[in-house]
Amino acid sequence: MSSTQIWLDGDYKLLFAGNLYGFANVKGENVGFLDDENENVKNKLTIKSGDFKETDPKISEKTGKSNYNVVMHDTSDAETEIFGVVSVDGKSINCRGAQGWMFTMEWIEEAEAEELKAAGENDKDPADAPSNHYTLRPGHVGKLVWVSGAPGYGKSTTARRMMEKEGFVYYEGDCFMSHKNPYLPIAENSAIDALIMAKSLKGVPKEKKEAVEQSMKEWIKLLKGEEDYNLEEFYTLLCENIIHERKRVGGDWVVAQAVPTRRLRDLIKTVLGPELLFVVLDLEKEHQKERLRPRIESFGEDVANSWMGMKYEPAEDDEENAFDLKITREMELDDVVGRILNKLD
Repeated sequence: MSSTQIWLDGDYKLLFAGNLYGFANVKGENVGFLDDENENVKNKLTIKSGDFKETDPKISEKTGKSNYNVVMHDTSDAETEIFGVVSVDGKSINCRGAQGWMFTMEWIEEAEAEELKAAGENDKDPADAPSNHYTLRPGHVGKLVWVSGAPGYGKSTTARRMMEKEGFVYYEGDCFMSHKNPYLPIAENSAIDALIMAKSLKGVPKEKKEAVEQSMKEWIKLLKGEEDYNLEEFYTLLCENIIHERKRVGGDWVVAQAVPTRRLRDLIKTVLGPELLFVVLDLEKEHQKERLRPRIESFGEDVANSWMGMKYEPAEDDEENAFDLKITREMELDDVVGRILNKLD
């Protein structure tokens, strides 16, 4: 039995934190989220109207509705549910994703959709040589630091300061899994905002896309607190890209990306070589909670709570080329960078 259609058919742009990040097409109860080339359907979902669970406070504040009036199910994964509130005119759907991420679907004319897709494609960087603001020194590779730690620990902030103050090339590892330019620009905005606005890449090999897509399922397991996840292929591919880019760009490098276990750190050190120094940031849970608070606006409280529950192993005393760096409220960012530089020396 079909539900009442309260949304419009047609093209929708997807907005996260106010920024365009993709497109979808809706026809009746069928919803297709397009791939990063906006040519093929990446995820097929069905949408139904009704009176569902209570809305997230942020969505309630934005829509004035106390309950979601639509739900979407992924046809390939019955457990994946996206709840939403459709506007009165049917042109906007404020959504809460399966892991708590909040985004908006806005209906647009077909001509506008084609124009936005074309503009986005023209703005992409080549995957094998993404643009950056560094002076290229091909083959002249220097120091290599990997800053790890749980969400909110300050990985990207630390790496950015090493770029600004010490001239390191800052490679944002999270960009690898979203097929974006890993060289975030010098800016005053937060690392999260910079990551959202980073340029997408074109020419990403199909096999890499498939491997990263599979790894996202493994990351969700980690997010849920499961322990049987497998991220070896993901980190091997990431390291191969780092090796390629270090040879192309050159210079001293700092990579920011969360690595949850010693076993995965050992894998990375095996691939990248003995010159790699692993810095594992560590701080108390209450301090982490305070740092994550600003992200609730974009990601929602459930996601922040999931991040708080993720398990990350600290660096151990017998672990070569890795050290655990305790972060306190009293420490300035330059103090953190100074500790890292002392270890390098």
